[in-house]
Amino acid sequence: MNRTYKHIALVLILIGFLNSCTDPVKVSVPDGGSRLVVEASINWEKGTSGQTQTIKLSESTTYFDSNLNVNVTGASVIVTKEDDGSQFVFEDQNNGDYIVNDFVPEIDQSYSLEIQYNGQTYTATETLMPVTEINGIEQTIEGGGEDEEIQLKVFFDDPAGVNNYYLGEFSSSVNPLLTLGALSDQFTDGNENFIEYDNEKLVAEAVVDISIYGISERFYNYINILIEQSGVNNSPFQTTPVQLKGNCININNPDEEVLGYFRLGQVVKTDYTIN
Repeated sequence: MNRTYKHIALVLILIGFLNSCTDPVKVSVPDGGSRLVVEASINWEKGTSGQTQTIKLSESTTYFDSNLNVNVTGASVIVTKEDDGSQFVFEDQNNGDYIVNDFVPEIDQSYSLEIQYNGQTYTATETLMPVTEINGIEQTIEGGGEDEEIQLKVFFDDPAGVNNYYLGEFSSSVNPLLTLGALSDQFTDGNENFIEYDNEKLVAEAVVDISIYGISERFYNYINILIEQSGVNNSPFQTTPVQLKGNCININNPDEEVLGYFRLGQVVKTDYTIN
């Protein structure tokens, strides 16, 4: 046999051998069933009445499903102000949103959420937390060379003698995805505090939308775990992922896993143009 044909034959044999050794890999992902997802953030922006609020309900889907979530309709959603029993009925918009236009926000008051859906009752309780005004915003440069990026520090005064927790929410005209930052005043009580935001995509003339929320200690712990597990900090020493449990409970079946959180907080908003 010609040497060239011998080489071709050898290649064909090898290809056939490799193909015969290749089996499709089937990944088995456990299907734990759908979960109720509660997106219930009652945000009272300073300078507004806070009367119009929206709660969104959906159901999670399986890992390989093309739909991330399925909107929940037909539920009953009521928030009750616990000191006087005032009830605020959120009307079903038939798209997963439930809206109320007569909500009465009050700082440091407790509110309870009740959702009735598919014969089950879900509840949660939280306190509406205050926030102070923004004092100012400082723009600096972090890092150097290829790692150089613009950083913003948003300053605000922390009330003394009170445990306070804050959530910073940032998006920009060059990066609309939300970036979150949480802060406790454990070591800075009564001083001027700040929350940082940096993004390598920030450039001159980019506009950054900024929201600073007052949040409870429990929600602070929850959102801190969420931020860590999102992999934003990319640290090699990140904590091992744990199950993230919100404050919504099925009173008919306390073992049911309910996703999401019910929280209430005052919020201050502003925007900043990068120079």
